[in-house]
Amino acid sequence: MKSLKTLLLMPAMLALNCAFAQTDSHLKLSTDFPTAGEKISITYDPTGTVVGGKNDIAASVYFLDNDKFPVTDVDLKATGKLLTGDFVVPSGTLAFFVKISSGADVENNNDKGYIYLIYKDKQPIEGAYAMNGQMFLPTIENYYAKIKSDASEGTRLFNKEFTLYPNGNKDYVYAYYTIVARLPDYKVPVEKKVADLEKSSNEEDLELAATLLRELKKQTSADSLGAIMRVKFPNGTLVKNELATAFYKEKEPAKKDSIYHVYVEKYPDNKTEKANNMDNFRLQLASAYLDIADTFNFRKYESQVINKFNLQGELNNVAYELAKKGEKMDEAQALSKESLDIVRDKLNNLQPEPFASLAQLKKNYAYIYDMDADTYAFILAKQSKFEEALKYEQPVVDHSKTIDPDIYGNYIQILVGLGQNDKAKDAAEAAVKAGQGSADIKAALKTLYIKTNGKDDGYEKYIASLESASKMKAREELAKTMIDQPAPLFNLKDLNGKSYSLSDLKGKVVIVDFWATWCGPCKASLPGMQMAVNKYKDDPNVIFLFVDTWENGDDFITGVKKFIADNKYVFNVLIDEKGSDGRQSKVVGSFGVEGIPTKFIIDKNGHIRFKYVGYSGTPEKLVDEVANMVEMAGNPEAALPPTQKTSLNK
Repeated sequence: MKSLKTLLLMPAMLALNCAFAQTDSHLKLSTDFPTAGEKISITYDPTGTVVGGKNDIAASVYFLDNDKFPVTDVDLKATGKLLTGDFVVPSGTLAFFVKISSGADVENNNDKGYIYLIYKDKQPIEGAYAMNGQMFLPTIENYYAKIKSDASEGTRLFNKEFTLYPNGNKDYVYAYYTIVARLPDYKVPVEKKVADLEKSSNEEDLELAATLLRELKKQTSADSLGAIMRVKFPNGTLVKNELATAFYKEKEPAKKDSIYHVYVEKYPDNKTEKANNMDNFRLQLASAYLDIADTFNFRKYESQVINKFNLQGELNNVAYELAKKGEKMDEAQALSKESLDIVRDKLNNLQPEPFASLAQLKKNYAYIYDMDADTYAFILAKQSKFEEALKYEQPVVDHSKTIDPDIYGNYIQILVGLGQNDKAKDAAEAAVKAGQGSADIKAALKTLYIKTNGKDDGYEKYIASLESASKMKAREELAKTMIDQPAPLFNLKDLNGKSYSLSDLKGKVVIVDFWATWCGPCKASLPGMQMAVNKYKDDPNVIFLFVDTWENGDDFITGVKKFIADNKYVFNVLIDEKGSDGRQSKVVGSFGVEGIPTKFIIDKNGHIRFKYVGYSGTPEKLVDEVANMVEMAGNPEAALPPTQKTSLNK
């Protein structure tokens, strides 16, 4: 069975707009019944919307075809207060939605979206209702549309599909049940479907039944059904997928290689498979060998990878890590240059990809090129090849709309190497004023200050004056994000068995940081959080609690202890308990966390004042942000400029 190309993501979906041109909507189509191949005109009135009054309003049309999911950008033209444009619906389209945006702001029609069915003879074609139904469920289409989820509406639309086309595409049935099995309100109909599927002699039906049993947390039943399938279908999809899973789980390159050869031998038809599984296997092997500096085997599998672009990230990362350590610099330069060439080739030969227009792809790949060019310039600078390094770094700086401390750190180093001290000093000052002054940038600035003034007298006053504006602006921006809601109470044990109860910590400012050992952004943020802990180590009124959550398996505490010990972190690490879903999710779920790392800053009254999601930037910036939130949570009035105190109280 061809699997429906739907990726389950966070719930955030649209409510369907019927396929009639909307008379009460800001967006109107030239037809009530869109058809494939038709040229359609749109008229948009931004008045009163989130994008109203902005000059950079954009419209993109996402075509849902259960295959390529193409996107086209509409060339909007102003006609008075209205914006107009047109597009052609590609053949094979089942439904489409129009996304109106200005920068990061998306105008989503009051969470209903602008979504349309495709018709033939004024009747929705097969798959149209199914595609629209997915828009209300946790799917990638919903993610891109940026609209509100509505499971009941999604179910209603899928049922319309099944009523209109009772003998239609089985993929829609598979997708529908796989999605709703994750929604508690649909347990009974899903269980009924499982009972029907288990009677089938078809492997695809049994595979769906096992999938649904796992979603229903009936792992024992799923395992029993799996055992039956292995006997009935010894070379079937289940056995094949289990072998692939074993390959992905294996960390040791030689063992990984052995599993690959077993897979290829058992499923010879896949030897010429152009994309996805087999190409990804070769990519994984190339990356694994590159990580252990086995150049021979890396080059062996690299030559077999069809989608070379997927190697780019690994090449760039390995090159950067070598350069940071000052090891194998010639090899680091060669690997970095290879990653640059791959991205350049991608930019020069852009091909359509799902859920992105060519213009969007060009922008995305240009950004990746700049990141890799920054790495290459960093390596050249480490080799004292400053003139060549500047040729790569200067365009990166010119393209940056904001100041990135890593990029500016490299840039300043290159300018100093070329003797362009005044320019380097200007760049360092700009970074500090913008609140992006890393420790390296400040150290470089101090050296440049001394070179200019002959001594460091007055430096502290000088750096404080540069930082004052950014600190004030940071607090003003934070004030806009302040909330005031009771924090869920919890009682958890730390790694030594000591209990911590949030209710016992009233009167203190508490930072609750949800993290996990497998989470890359979490681990990247922890050095900065250690600096924050050190900053407040002598303040008894500030408490940091690091809640380990969402770990895999049952025997994870040993790994958590080892991770903390290996990194010499001095943290109060609490262990989240199992929730109703059987995962380590009780407290993280009560806080409504959707992704980690997520930090909550809780005031002395037990109320959440800030929610801080993700990590980007530098450890120094994170410390400043945490410090601002701690101080504002402890005393909001004193932490703000007079102009904002009244609005905050309101």
